[in-house]
Amino acid sequence: MRRTIIRTIFAAVLGTTSAVGCGALAQMPMAATDATVVLGQPLTLNLGVPAAGIDCTAQAASLNAQALVLVANGQTIPGARASFGCSAKGEVVGTASTSIAGNGSDAINRRAAWQLAFSGFFNLAGAKTLPVAFGPVTGGMITAPQMISIQGASDRDLGLAAVWFALVAALFLVAFFRHFGRTDAITPIPGAPMPANYRAPYSLARFQLLWWSGIVTASYAAILTITGSMDTITTGTMALMGIVGGTSVLAAFQDRRPSDDDTRRQQHAAAYIAAAAASPPNRTAMAASLAEVYPPSQGLLPDLLSDAAGYNIHRLQLLAWTGVLGITFLYEVTRTLGMPELSANLLALTGISNGTYFGFKMQEQQVATPTESA
Repeated sequence: MRRTIIRTIFAAVLGTTSAVGCGALAQMPMAATDATVVLGQPLTLNLGVPAAGIDCTAQAASLNAQALVLVANGQTIPGARASFGCSAKGEVVGTASTSIAGNGSDAINRRAAWQLAFSGFFNLAGAKTLPVAFGPVTGGMITAPQMISIQGASDRDLGLAAVWFALVAALFLVAFFRHFGRTDAITPIPGAPMPANYRAPYSLARFQLLWWSGIVTASYAAILTITGSMDTITTGTMALMGIVGGTSVLAAFQDRRPSDDDTRRQQHAAAYIAAAAASPPNRTAMAASLAEVYPPSQGLLPDLLSDAAGYNIHRLQLLAWTGVLGITFLYEVTRTLGMPELSANLLALTGISNGTYFGFKMQEQQVATPTESA
């Protein structure tokens, strides 16, 4: 009850302020609408009966001639052209679109205006009561504002968006764990058989690539479901994917280059062959040597954070930054119903993080140095 009284007083103050100098429109009573309007549905305001001596039809024609648009919470909604007419009771009624769909700059501007009207939060799952009126495209209000309950998206669209997001995210998750998240298949060495059911270690560079590919693709599918817009990929998002993709290419190139690890694998293979030729065969030494010839997966986090020498700080910083920025990215998608435009500083920090990782990766040792006893 208290909240309703406060809203009514607030709307009345706004109505009084905007009505100054508006002639007959200042006499139109302000009302509150209880029905919730979902963005995409037409929004209708009952402006009331014109002042005495003013014909409703003439009043509606005068408003139509002014090419008024929707104004929500003080934000002029571009492209939301209002159409005015008369009800059976002789009341002036104005209707405008609240569509946020589309791919052009006009649609982008409409979505941005609605985001500002929602105070920077689209509030997709719930409704928000805002003062709504009609005004010129140049700004301001001509009609008295009315408190309208507005919701960012319908339950149906939200449900479909959630389903698409979950399906795409699950696809990338399965792809990572089933095959694509592991390092390239290691080359067998004659005389040292690859263990049965061998599983290569997980790759941090591939994790990052699939992490961001999954987030961006799933977010795109969800946004498309709600807004109907195909043009939602920002320049910052493309730059981010370029940094991540470049790191993955360099990491794969580094993994395929001849290195000291190849020499150490050959030494461990020789130790395996010698242990196998002993009488009786030294199976403990054989197992230890074979584990170095074909380094197995130690589990997700150990694989992502360590090499033969143990855990590495440069891998931890890349994994932590990737996780934090990814979660922030998803928060912005739900907050603004669009891909965030990452700043130059964020992109630079991501580039530094990836560059640091790759610089240290060039010096990493994935295969332990054989000991004398081996």
